[in-house]
Amino acid sequence: MSKLDISLLKALAPKGKTSTPIKLPPMSGIDAGELSKKVQRQALQIELLNLIIERYNRFIEDGETKSLSDLKSMVKPLDAAVTEIKIQIEDQFHPYNYDSNYLLATQKVLDIIFTWKKIKMPLSFWMSFEDMAKLKAADDLDRAILVCSVFRSLGSDSAKVIIGKNKEAWVSFVFSQKAYIVNIADKTMSAYPPEGDGLKQFMYNAAYSFNDREVEEFGSDKQNSHTPS
Repeated sequence: MSKLDISLLKALAPKGKTSTPIKLPPMSGIDAGELSKKVQRQALQIELLNLIIERYNRFIEDGETKSLSDLKSMVKPLDAAVTEIKIQIEDQFHPYNYDSNYLLATQKVLDIIFTWKKIKMPLSFWMSFEDMAKLKAADDLDRAILVCSVFRSLGSDSAKVIIGKNKEAWVSFVFSQKAYIVNIADKTMSAYPPEGDGLKQFMYNAAYSFNDREVEEFGSDKQNSHTPS
C-alpha cells in the first residue's frame, strides 16, 4: 500500500528545533515568512494524517469492504451530485430526448469526468460522488461508478460497471443495437455489434458487472467481496 508522497513538503519543513526559518524569494503581496510557516504547518499536518492512516489502515479497509450484492447500492442515479451533472448535460439540448440525444450525452459526460485527475489511494477507500466532484479527482473504479450512475440517470436501463479479472474498470451500455464499452483508464469509448467476436473477447476478461438493479458474475473467478484498489 503506497504512502502519501510528502517528500517535497518534508524538504521544505524545518529539520529540528534549531534549524533556521525557510527563506523564500520575495513575492508581491505575499509575506514570505507567513507563507513559510503555512507550508511547515501543512507538512506537519500531512505527517500526522499519514501516521493515522498507517495505524488504522486495517480497520479502515475492513470497513470499506463490500460484498458483491452491496455494490448495487454504489450506483446511484438519483444522487445529488449525479443529478447536477445530468442537468448540466440536459441543458445542452432543447429539450433532451433519450432516443435522439443519449449517445451524444454520454460523450459529454465523459468529457467532464475524464478531465478529472486520476489518483491512487493510500489505502482501500470508496469516495462519494460529492467528494469526487469537489476534488475533481478519483480513481478508476470510483469514476466508473459515477459514470454508470449518470448514464442511468440519463435514461439507460442497460448501463453497468464491469470489473475485470485484474481489477480494471469499464462501463458498458447498449444503445441503438450496439454495445458500447467505456474504458475508464484509457478514456475511450468503443462500439461493438452485440453478438460480435470483439465483444465476446472483451467479456472474457470480465469478472463481474453491476448497477443499481443487479450484479452478475462471470467465469470461474467469482468473488464474495470487493474493496476499491
